[in-house]
Amino acid sequence: MKDNFEEELYSHPDKLLHNHLANVMNIGLGKMDKVKLNFTNNAEVKRLAKICLLTHDFGKANDYFQQKLRYKSQPAEKQKEAKYNSNKSSHSLLSAFLGYWIAEQVLEEDLYSLLALIIISRHHGNLKNFNDMLRFGDRRWEIIEDQFSATDFNYLQKVIDSTELEINIDGITFEEIKEEIDSYKFRKRLRALELDEIENYLICNYVFSLLVTSDKADAIFHSLDFAFGNLTEVLLGKRQINSNVVDEYKKIKGWNNPQDEINNKRNQIYDQVNDKVIELGINDENKILSLNVPTGTGKTLAALNASLKLRNELEGDRQIIYALPFTSIIDQNFDVYKEVLNETGNIVDSSLLIKHHHLVPKEYFKAEEEDYDYNLARHLIESWESEIIVTTFVQLLHSIMSNQNRRLKKFHNFANSIILLDEVQNIPHKYWELIRNVFAEMAEKLDCYFIFMTATMPLIFRESEGEIQELVTEKEKHFKYFERINLKLEKLEKEMTISGFNKFLENELVQNPEDDVLVVLNTIKSSIKVYDYLKDTAAIEGEIIYLSTNIIPAERKRRIERIKKNNKRQIVISTQLVEAGVDIDLDRVYRDIAPLDSINQVCGRCNRNFRNIKKGTVQLVKLINEEHNDRSYASYIYDSVLMHKTEKILSDLPKTVKEASFLDVNQRYFKALNQAKSSDASNNLLDNMKNLNYGKAFRAKGDNEIFELISRDYEVVNLFIEMDDNARTIWNEYVEIRDIEVSSPEDYRKKQAEFEEIKGDFMDYVITIPKHVAIKQLETEELAKTFNRIDSMQVASVYRESTGFIRKDEVDTFF
Repeated sequence: MKDNFEEELYSHPDKLLHNHLANVMNIGLGKMDKVKLNFTNNAEVKRLAKICLLTHDFGKANDYFQQKLRYKSQPAEKQKEAKYNSNKSSHSLLSAFLGYWIAEQVLEEDLYSLLALIIISRHHGNLKNFNDMLRFGDRRWEIIEDQFSATDFNYLQKVIDSTELEINIDGITFEEIKEEIDSYKFRKRLRALELDEIENYLICNYVFSLLVTSDKADAIFHSLDFAFGNLTEVLLGKRQINSNVVDEYKKIKGWNNPQDEINNKRNQIYDQVNDKVIELGINDENKILSLNVPTGTGKTLAALNASLKLRNELEGDRQIIYALPFTSIIDQNFDVYKEVLNETGNIVDSSLLIKHHHLVPKEYFKAEEEDYDYNLARHLIESWESEIIVTTFVQLLHSIMSNQNRRLKKFHNFANSIILLDEVQNIPHKYWELIRNVFAEMAEKLDCYFIFMTATMPLIFRESEGEIQELVTEKEKHFKYFERINLKLEKLEKEMTISGFNKFLENELVQNPEDDVLVVLNTIKSSIKVYDYLKDTAAIEGEIIYLSTNIIPAERKRRIERIKKNNKRQIVISTQLVEAGVDIDLDRVYRDIAPLDSINQVCGRCNRNFRNIKKGTVQLVKLINEEHNDRSYASYIYDSVLMHKTEKILSDLPKTVKEASFLDVNQRYFKALNQAKSSDASNNLLDNMKNLNYGKAFRAKGDNEIFELISRDYEVVNLFIEMDDNARTIWNEYVEIRDIEVSSPEDYRKKQAEFEEIKGDFMDYVITIPKHVAIKQLETEELAKTFNRIDSMQVASVYRESTGFIRKDEVDTFF
């Protein structure tokens, strides 16, 4: 865009409006040009994006907004004397009306000009229901009329003339705009629209994301005095990754010629996945892939290698997004990726690899440069500006299915990405139909590839129908090979109370004095009762270790490391925290009944590496709470449909189930679950998404089904446990930051940045528990929504070093 503007209109303090509009358009279109899209009309979508990017701040070319900028740029004492009209200084709606008018002249698709109106008007907020975003009251029209008379249309025409758009906006009138949008004809047009396509949802989100991320990036870079070249380098520059880095890493580690069978089998699986990806190559028919192998067979490295080889085979710059269900297992998998890249000579900075979930400090750095300012770092991390992202299901799925500005700003980076979902069975079965439809549409329209990774593959996509392509060519053979454990079911015939289970367990531990043991209970209270009993039993030898979310994260990490070292006999009492991804290996497991996929996961913690010649044993029991009408502990936390299908499948099996039959058992379970599942929640959400009713899909309450990957029917609170001197120091630092007075958005951002510096250490002392549990134990309802301090004087009365927070609640919970 040529700089031939005599007028000095600004978009931000010291930022010329026409430069900002040019930057945002060039960044957005630059991103769009780097990806392959398969929308029904790509050229039309690109024109829509160009109009939104160019016109999103047209409303700033009016006197009211310029007065506000001049007011904001004055010292605080001068601001008290100056005035500006805050209502008339708004810009998004005027920009949207002008963008819509231009779109009507340029675009052929009837819907797309309406999308321009929605996207521009909401680019500083969240998306709402389609019709609600196109309804404007009389008061807003009064404001727009005044803004029209104060807008420099000659300036805006010069902006348009600097592009390839051949539109004359100089003569547009308020009456013309109002007639277009506030009329019976317009409302009739809305009623006649037939949306009902996921493609429209993807287009709206994609263009909205391009606008939001480009707009915010230009504003932040400018505020830090970064040149436009710095901006394009970070947002459009891409790092190359040698597709053979995992092969090289294995060679460095000496893993290519193992001396034991288990690692030989892992190499076989790795090679089969590698060969299959290369064989598939560029094939639009195989974008939904699976890596369905037994637990403990090296799928993390196999999947990384597969995604890098796939990235190498395909055109364009393809991000790799690796998602896991729980924050508790992200660190170790992120560290694996980091080690692979480091060991093979890569400079591992944030442009290559980032970790993103709500507990991770917002820190972004590039090699040989200072760490980026907090505002910039946060934007780049939340926009996923990196080659490889390690994140959670919540971050991934709530960025695909969302109405929120902050979450959707990364949506454009899903285009052409390779998305790995590890332990995919953790997606609730009520959302299978939703995931199947949305992922299939993303694969086609956004040219995404998905790799589902698990030992227990749910029937979201059916291999028998050709909906998903398996990467392991001898899957059945691999499952039959593994005979590490026996799953024993005979104790399920009779329910046990906790006291009965304690006596049974004591006898088992005494009879097997050499075995390391893992006991997995369904609730915190039941796990503590078992731990307390065993701790006081003199006949049991070995170290008894308690592990659950009831203890602070710092201590959980220490205990997991202690378990891994395994210097002496260990008896670990835990909840399902250990099931997915916690890399521990013990000889015997006792597990309260759970859904079959959870049972399979806990089997993966038993004799995982063939440590002993004899097989490991996993014993299932069914525990009931005699203090609560003999209710099963499983019923407190698991869906009744999952439990019913599990118990039916288990009842038809022999009393001892060999590991070689797990694949068949899992397939029967997921087939039964697929037949029994209700798709009502998915279909309701799909209908709202197709009709662009973001409010009903993602924000509504009451009778409406909203997408919530983790849903709770109770409130939770965060407790900071001041366990030691380090915790006391960190809390005092937090209080200093918390009590900083804030008088502007910039002050607030600085405050956030200061907290980010201590966030990692701070969260190591935080546990999250149900609010009613905290109220009963702390004997107060005055609990903060942020963090509540349990100071060193209180700790002894409400927190045990061995088992964590002391609970008085009558109703059991799983965390």
